[in-house]
Amino acid sequence: MFSLGQRIRELRLKKGITQIDLSKGICTPSMISQIESDRARPSYKILFAVADRLEVPLDKLLTDVDLNLEYVSTYKMSRAMVASKEYASAIPLLKDLLETPRAQLSTMDLMYDLAECYLYTADLEQAEELFGQVLELAILRQDHQLIALVLKNLGLIEFQRKKYQLAAYQWQKALEELDRANEEDLYLRACVLFNLGLTHKRLGKIEAALSYYNQASKLYEGVDNMQEMAKVYMGLGQSYKQLGDLERAVEYSERATAIFEGLQNIATTLQLKMNIASLYGLTGREAEAVALMEQVIAREHELGHPIEEGVAYVELARLRLRQHNLTGAKDACDQGLKLLPTTHPHRGHIHRILGEVALLEGSRDDGIRRLQKAADCFKAQDEPGDWDATMYELARLYLEEQDFYRAYSILDEIRRYSRQILEERGIVL
Repeated sequence: MFSLGQRIRELRLKKGITQIDLSKGICTPSMISQIESDRARPSYKILFAVADRLEVPLDKLLTDVDLNLEYVSTYKMSRAMVASKEYASAIPLLKDLLETPRAQLSTMDLMYDLAECYLYTADLEQAEELFGQVLELAILRQDHQLIALVLKNLGLIEFQRKKYQLAAYQWQKALEELDRANEEDLYLRACVLFNLGLTHKRLGKIEAALSYYNQASKLYEGVDNMQEMAKVYMGLGQSYKQLGDLERAVEYSERATAIFEGLQNIATTLQLKMNIASLYGLTGREAEAVALMEQVIAREHELGHPIEEGVAYVELARLRLRQHNLTGAKDACDQGLKLLPTTHPHRGHIHRILGEVALLEGSRDDGIRRLQKAADCFKAQDEPGDWDATMYELARLYLEEQDFYRAYSILDEIRRYSRQILEERGIVL
């Protein structure tokens, strides 16, 4: 096993830079020399900057390395990693701390931190097991706030598994625990309410989703968290769109965009502008919609984001189709196909649009072939809503041809697959 200093020296020499080069903007060359000779322990901030300068992920830098840190120092470094969302890097440190428990640190805190790391690195089984152990301890201590926090995370696990009813159940229990707590945690309550809104939107219960989003919005105003407020506005915009209240959908989407622009969150701002362009198209502002979508495409191209650019081309194709500009729709689809990976779900939308174009052009067989291809894409990418809508369109086309056998077969497939999805997500118990 290497020491940390030996690993840093090895990587620096492999990169062909001097200690002076490595230290620029981070610390003094003398400090780098002391770190490499294991005479000084770097802070998390220095360690993170060094890893960045050496162009290696922090968890790779620490793999099979003896940090030679004191117990409390190791915990401080692991906490800094968790705070910086370097979850994979924190896991080996926290595991070591749990394997050699000391009186200075709470085993329950270590377990919670490690469970959180597993949650955000998608190791859901490990996360669930550890959160379960923390929950038992919290219940014994009657720590209602901690119980609510653990239930929030258990809900996130179920949400990632797409078991939305079970996620909602955990979050409702979390709200009940917050009602029992001695001190109000507005941020945690707002977070749970937002999650309930998101889950009910996924379940198609839009009125309930709006209620939860509005409750979360009022609480976030009290804690002055602009990023979370913007996420709530996004949820409200999406929910009002599903209800068909397009004016409110535009209003909340524009509010969210303004906040994310102020926070300089470019990726989310562009995503929201794309959503607003689609809403403009639905409200008759087609020229504005196309102009805004073209701005998004140009910006994504400038940033070197081919997948996001491809998605924007798909939305542009949808707008062109709504304008009955069939050539423009096909051209945008072609651009999207060039940019999107073969497994991307938006390729299904491309085939759906091309299928609709073919039908409008009178090429019925090609239209049906494209729609079937779209349905296959949606099913492969676990997008049941889009799959369902596409299959119903196919069934309608076969009914028009009085091909009742194929139409019935499709409807039966929809019934069976929908039931399977509901059972997997805990909706049919």
